[in-house]
Amino acid sequence: MADVSAMCAAVSATLWLQRESLEELLFKLVEEQLVVSTGATRWLHRADGEVRASMERMQSGEVMRAVEVQVLTASLELDDDASLADIADAAPEPWSTLLHEHRAALRDLAFEVKGVAAENSRLLEAGAKAVRQTLDTITSTVTTYDRAGGSVRNLRGPILLDEQA
Repeated sequence: MADVSAMCAAVSATLWLQRESLEELLFKLVEEQLVVSTGATRWLHRADGEVRASMERMQSGEVMRAVEVQVLTASLELDDDASLADIADAAPEPWSTLLHEHRAALRDLAFEVKGVAAENSRLLEAGAKAVRQTLDTITSTVTTYDRAGGSVRNLRGPILLDEQA
């Protein structure tokens, strides 16, 4: 049982690191959201880079977790594709309770990350739409001159700049 306990401790430690990584990702996404919502687009590339770096750290933690979980599932005689809930159910106390708590915390953090990421996407799409509409307004309304020298607004279509060229 000492071996299983040590393996549960290793999995628990890895899950703590994953929780910290998800917390960091959530923070970076909120930071990005603040940049977008305040219109400080000058910093958007930096905020996006921090989100990507945080995601990469989280993904590398996934590899470590998969290795630790694989060793524990074999020791608990579970299938390789056992869920964290299955592992927690099979683990001895106090690890069972702790693994269930990790599972709940990770699930809650994942939902939070998903919600903030969706809101960021919505804000970015709205900003891009506003830029497109502004550019359409600027480029589609051009003032030119007619043959008599009067001002004419061309709302659509090509513009003839010089008939004699």
